[in-house]
Amino acid sequence: MADIPHHLDIAGTAFTLIDAPEPIACWTASLEATGGGASPTVNIIVEPAAQPGPDVLQLTAEVIARFDELVDTAGAYLREELSEPGFGLRDDELQALRSDQPPFGEPEAVIWDDGGWMLRFTESPLELADPYGIGVLFEGMTPSAVEDLSDPDPA
Repeated sequence: MADIPHHLDIAGTAFTLIDAPEPIACWTASLEATGGGASPTVNIIVEPAAQPGPDVLQLTAEVIARFDELVDTAGAYLREELSEPGFGLRDDELQALRSDQPPFGEPEAVIWDDGGWMLRFTESPLELADPYGIGVLFEGMTPSAVEDLSDPDPA
């Protein structure tokens, strides 16, 4: 991993290489907090470990530039999708989805080297989000699926 930079500057945001399991390189950065909340993070994961390619750098720059908009888009997508009976939300959870403040917080973007990415809300009172949050997978800048993170070990 000697060729892998420890620091990246993407769209004026400083990313730092962090310790990760052997075949993976992972950089993380904190964005400026808006609205008095915690600082959201953006992570880039490359497997096998290598410097991120130009497409990943471009995607990361776009996610950073549009972060607040993408958080709103993901929240609206979750509100709509989770209202479907297949997710099995309780009545009180469905009520929370309809409240003025959606029950999703502490957003984090995870960008993979294949160009896929997810916006994960690490905080939510919904049972489905326990204990790892809930994610929205994106294709480009469009939400494509809800990522259920409640069971980290797929069967």
